Amino acid sequence: MDLDINADKMVQFNCNICGKSNAGLAGDFHRELPNCTGCNSTPRFRGIVHALSLGLFKSSIPLSKFPTDLHLKGIGMSEWDVYAKVLAKKFAFTNTFYHQEPKLDVTSEDWKNFQDLDFMICTEVFEHVLQPLEVGFRNMRQMLKKGGVLVFSTPFVAAPHTIEHFPGMTDFTTCKIGDTWLVVSRKADGSYEVYDKNICFHGGPGTVLEMRIFGRDELVAQLGAARFETQILSQAEADIGYYWPTVVDRPEFGFPGEHYIMICRAI
Repeated sequence: MDLDINADKMVQFNCNICGKSNAGLAGDFHRELPNCTGCNSTPRFRGIVHALSLGLFKSSIPLSKFPTDLHLKGIGMSEWDVYAKVLAKKFAFTNTFYHQEPKLDVTSEDWKNFQDLDFMICTEVFEHVLQPLEVGFRNMRQMLKKGGVLVFSTPFVAAPHTIEHFPGMTDFTTCKIGDTWLVVSRKADGSYEVYDKNICFHGGPGTVLEMRIFGRDELVAQLGAARFETQILSQAEADIGYYWPTVVDRPEFGFPGEHYIMICRAI
């Protein structure tokens, strides 16, 4: 995501979550680092609100100015508490969780408890989901009304194909021996495989395991197969702080890292 500015240039923005005016060096922006002095939001969080506003109202407006409509039904998947609480006041919104109530495992039959939705927010989930991914994509589409909006994000690279870290995995556990983390993978045929290199956890060692890095083309194709039309928000919106410098943050894969928010319309 590029504004064609030097790293030492000041970027001024008004947070679209709390309304606070902020300024920071362009080179210091990072999608996952909080830089709003009002609510501590990250550029990605502001991008989610930006995408939801575009999807629902066809224009980018601050969260505080979202119209209240308690007939508008939506869910999130372990979303950031700050904007989730506001959405729960504006709409019939439920923030779901994988390990606690209200529970939603999007690859299970849980989806049947959340149907006829106008919108969904699913960010930073599908890089952790076991195969087959088609089940999760299909279930999300079934939860939404035709024309409903899915705000979606997951790490991906500018490549045609997805890179699976643990091919064929159906279940797994992690453990630590000395200073080394291991992933023990169980395959469909009952065999096991142990991985001890290139293991990536999101949230710190031993936390949430990264299963894959999506290739952009394959990700869009999978969303299309599940009957979504997808728009990738790769354009910086500096006035709200939806911006970070383009970097190759996973150089071992040989492609530029991307992490843009997507608006997916159920068709």
